[in-house]
Amino acid sequence: MPLNLGQLMVQEGVLSSEQLQTALDYRSENRVRLGDACIKLDYINEEDLLNILALQFRIPRIELDFFNVEQDATELIDKDLARDCSAVPLYVLDDVLMLAITDPLNVQAVDEIGRVTGKKIQLALSSPSEISSSIQTFYSVIGQSEESSENGEAIESEELIEDAEEIIEIVDGILKDAVESGVSDIHLEHRETSVRVRFRIDGILRIYKNWPKSKAAAIVSRFKVLAAIDIAESRKPQDGRFAFTAGKKEVDLRVNTYPSVYGEKIVMRILDPTKGAIPLEKLGFSTDIMTKWQKACSYPNGIVLVTGPTGSGKSTSLYATLNLVNSTDIHMITVEDPVEYKFDGIVQGQINERAGMTFAAALRAMLRQDPDIIMVGEMRDRETIDLAIRAALTGHLVFSTLHTNNATASYSRLMDMGTDPFMLSTTVRAILAQRLIRRLCTKCRVGYRATEEEFETIGMPPQDEPIYKHKENGCSYCGDRGYKGRAGLYELLVPTPELNELVQKKSPDDDLYRLAIEQGMSTLANEGYNYVRSGLTSIKEINRVL
Repeated sequence: MPLNLGQLMVQEGVLSSEQLQTALDYRSENRVRLGDACIKLDYINEEDLLNILALQFRIPRIELDFFNVEQDATELIDKDLARDCSAVPLYVLDDVLMLAITDPLNVQAVDEIGRVTGKKIQLALSSPSEISSSIQTFYSVIGQSEESSENGEAIESEELIEDAEEIIEIVDGILKDAVESGVSDIHLEHRETSVRVRFRIDGILRIYKNWPKSKAAAIVSRFKVLAAIDIAESRKPQDGRFAFTAGKKEVDLRVNTYPSVYGEKIVMRILDPTKGAIPLEKLGFSTDIMTKWQKACSYPNGIVLVTGPTGSGKSTSLYATLNLVNSTDIHMITVEDPVEYKFDGIVQGQINERAGMTFAAALRAMLRQDPDIIMVGEMRDRETIDLAIRAALTGHLVFSTLHTNNATASYSRLMDMGTDPFMLSTTVRAILAQRLIRRLCTKCRVGYRATEEEFETIGMPPQDEPIYKHKENGCSYCGDRGYKGRAGLYELLVPTPELNELVQKKSPDDDLYRLAIEQGMSTLANEGYNYVRSGLTSIKEINRVL
């Protein structure tokens, strides 16, 4: 769990709490960085600050005056590059170059040295004076020409420290505001002349802040350091994760990087492990769906699926269901990617593809664990599906998710992956399709009479009674959005003998869909229409999610 600079200094005994408060006041009054304030007040020296920064960056602090630098390493880059990057190669181990640097957030420098040397880079922190002195010493030894100190002067320590502190404050501010605002995802995007952060709130991306392009690489580098991602690698996607505390709330962040034209894009999914599962009765199921779903989940064997696009609340529904069926007289085991919420009484496992822990490999092992109920995070491939069917046929109840637009489309999706239709018809107990829709703000929603054409867009007949839409600029209660909170939209398919017969014949999705409706399935559109009539949401919102 990353701490800010002040917290680290107190934790490490460099400052007392009272000194930290004095330094914070000094910083505010004199508009200087916290580290600079502590040095000005004679609370710490430069060495103390470097040690704390090394802890914060999670890299070693190396005093170059006492370090045996290998000549083979220094020969990998020339003096000009070393001076421009304010860095010194220390040693090479296999394909990894250990690099001492004054600014760990200078991702351009790290990238360039990685490109020139063809090595993976691991960083250590050294002071600017140490780096400057070492460049003079080591590159004189190997015969590099000296250049005037006026042109090759290293950046002063306080300036580098101030820059690093500013970036850390920016990143901590982004994370703190995201957690406090109930954000589900943070998007950091390079643009041509700036770097932009957007927050996903209630399923919609909204601009949070923009920063100058000059800060982009350092902000990205800071997030990569937190997530234990290789900061020297910017040409291919990477995954990582870290924990962060805002106030008394601790969250986990799942991080993914993606190379783009203007620089790496980072997306961070915020997971709150303390949140726990929402009770099933609070998901918004209709009485009919609740009754049928509970019955389907009470079978001793079979497959129960939750389907929908990314961000539709599938995990929430699954966790609520697992919480409902969990008891001390059954053995429940899961494999997830990742584990989002932790439960007592459930054995939860997590995907680790590098270690060979795939969904299929985990499921194969889980079957030897004497389970009653199995939850597989996602049906991703033929092998996983076949193993799930085998588990269902041998007396286990299996829960999982799929990505399809409606419940009946799950059959064609599974058959497209090579699953035998007869096996599907004999094992699938229920399929729940869902979406998340935004609730209209009850303080500022606007009543009006919708036209016949508007109702036609959701495939429903018009009505005379007024309905509601969102106010364009919202109000203070909803954060000027017109919507506040979200609700689930559900479509439950419980297969009948007639529908299973169509499945075995590999009938088209449309035929399955028509039969399901004839036999009483309420569609997502039907449920959306009911939400519109009740004033919970708007026609525009139903069209957005469907």
